[in-house]
Amino acid sequence: MLQREEVNSRKAQPKSAIAAGPRKTWRGHLPVLAGLWALALAAYASSFGAGLVFDNRFAILGDPRIHAATMQNAALILGRDYWYGQWASSLYRPLTTFSYLFNYVVLGNGPDPAGYHWINFALHAVNMALVYLLARWIFGEMRSAAALTAVWEVHPVLTESITNVVGRADLLAAFGILAALVCHIQAERAVGGRKARWLAALALATAVGVFSKESGIVAPGVLVLYDLAFRGRGWDAWRARLANYAAAALPCLLFLYVRGRVLGPLLAAPIPFTDNPLTGAGFGAARLTALGVIGKYVGLLFWPGRLSADYSYNQIPLIHAGDLGALAGVAVCIGVAAVGIGAFFRNKPVFFFVGLFFVALAPVCNVFLKIGTIMAERFLYLPALGFAGCAVAGLRAAAGRLPARAAPVLLAAICAAFAIRTYVRNVDWATERSIMASAAESAPDAYRPETMLATLLSGDAAVAAAGRTRAILDSLPDDRNNAQAYVHVGVCYRTEGDRVASKSPGEGERWYQKSLDALLRAQSIGKGSGGTSQRGGFVSDDIYLELGRTYLRLSQPREALGEIQQGRRLTLRPEFFYEEISNAYRAMGDTRQAAIALIEAVEMNDSETKLNADSVNAYKTLLSGKLMDLYRETEPGGCAVRETRGMRVIDMDCPLVKEQICAAARDLSREYATKGMPAGCPAE
Repeated sequence: MLQREEVNSRKAQPKSAIAAGPRKTWRGHLPVLAGLWALALAAYASSFGAGLVFDNRFAILGDPRIHAATMQNAALILGRDYWYGQWASSLYRPLTTFSYLFNYVVLGNGPDPAGYHWINFALHAVNMALVYLLARWIFGEMRSAAALTAVWEVHPVLTESITNVVGRADLLAAFGILAALVCHIQAERAVGGRKARWLAALALATAVGVFSKESGIVAPGVLVLYDLAFRGRGWDAWRARLANYAAAALPCLLFLYVRGRVLGPLLAAPIPFTDNPLTGAGFGAARLTALGVIGKYVGLLFWPGRLSADYSYNQIPLIHAGDLGALAGVAVCIGVAAVGIGAFFRNKPVFFFVGLFFVALAPVCNVFLKIGTIMAERFLYLPALGFAGCAVAGLRAAAGRLPARAAPVLLAAICAAFAIRTYVRNVDWATERSIMASAAESAPDAYRPETMLATLLSGDAAVAAAGRTRAILDSLPDDRNNAQAYVHVGVCYRTEGDRVASKSPGEGERWYQKSLDALLRAQSIGKGSGGTSQRGGFVSDDIYLELGRTYLRLSQPREALGEIQQGRRLTLRPEFFYEEISNAYRAMGDTRQAAIALIEAVEMNDSETKLNADSVNAYKTLLSGKLMDLYRETEPGGCAVRETRGMRVIDMDCPLVKEQICAAARDLSREYATKGMPAGCPAE
């Protein structure tokens, strides 16, 4: 491709040929598409063994709506936010959630990640076909279209959308936008009933995109951009396309209405400063920093050597006058925009592809609307198409000045390098530990990878990660800080204390004190944020629970009991607190209250529906074993525990056991006012 004669032939074509459509039937293009799919499959061969890491666990394993194909679950998917049951959010993506249901139930994939990866790749393959078709129309010949598709399909920044299962939202949104553009082009050529069918398909494609991810709302803008680049711009021409624009706009308006009805009654989820520092910046600094981030995106498209799954605080500091690197990013952003505007009269494909980059990035670039993160590579799935289009357009323009076959060789080298980098990058997504280790290396100033490594690693490596977390966050005031990060640090330090305490009690106590310090900072931050986590769900219960456990290690059971009881009063998950309440009472020498708390723990988990049955039964068995051990220790000759067929069981007819069961029932009746007292228990 890209030979001199092709360029000359292209120049000789009339302008209308740009959008005249391919002359070959799809049968003639299938071998080309097959080759493109094979290239993509080779690049993503390492992705199918990746696990369901981080957000994937919550969206798939933790969302009961997708675990059974019922009308009730369908209603919940349509009537609740995307992260229903996990934390409060302002995201509404029902079609994405339905696609997980399709995997989990219809295909029977359940918790097995392979099927989800194959569906993601299949969606990418469909998008590749749409890209090839559009590029064929734009460039007017097959080899340039194949080149553009090849550069885009294996670009390493796409891995976060394809290999990361929850990136499916970006795949579906891109499908909606690309399919809408195809239908728009076809509808303008059609008449009568055929035009009506293309308009209906246009509306449906837009609906798929926008109900899969909010960024699909740019579909009408992409249609207008295409028309600016390649269509007539007289009033009559614009008026003739009004029906097309209406077909794209109506699903967007419907989405905004439905989203408002679903999310309107919910409290707006706060955007944490540690996820997006732009929330704490002034208007000018925030916009300049956001423009600098766009410059960073451009840099990643040209050189995707260092990729990260996380850009949390303080990887991208707020811009200031002396920050030459950030100012250079702003200059890159402005320069790319200037190139696109300048190409309006000289090179329509470049104008379109530069415009596509900015239009597709507009909803998530933080310039117009602040979102939940300052930067994420998954946002580049569709904007990367703009980069690929400009790269191929540039090679086409330079082909006449390069040595023979230099352009195809250069293109092949670019595709090979991108494919290899993509193959290697996919390996990073194998486990939570591997993806966070990669993020910590590529984004060393981001706090979250270090926080996660503090929980995923052990020993000195975990402690070092916890120390780096504190080094990044300690200077932040409480109202901008992240309580959950300090909870993870506190747990890490306590675990280290447990590891060394048997050999050196003094060293163990030193680590317990460090754990207490971190957890008290978490408590201070949590109180400042109203007791909610940085993702909108309750985190204060975790703080109080972990504080209680650390106080117990420091032999301060009264302080431990006070913190755990406070957490139990605040939490929506009291079933997790009673075991630690029992431990605190036992450390204080109150074995009766310790036994009652264990009974309450068993009863609470017996009525708990959030855990699956196997988890509940295993935990109840553990608690029952602890209760029997307590009875045997405090009442060695009593009737509380008896042997039956070689097994130890609790004797429910024992007066001590009956009295404590009734005491537990009275306590639980206060915990749940709607729960009646069991028959046979004496009144208070």
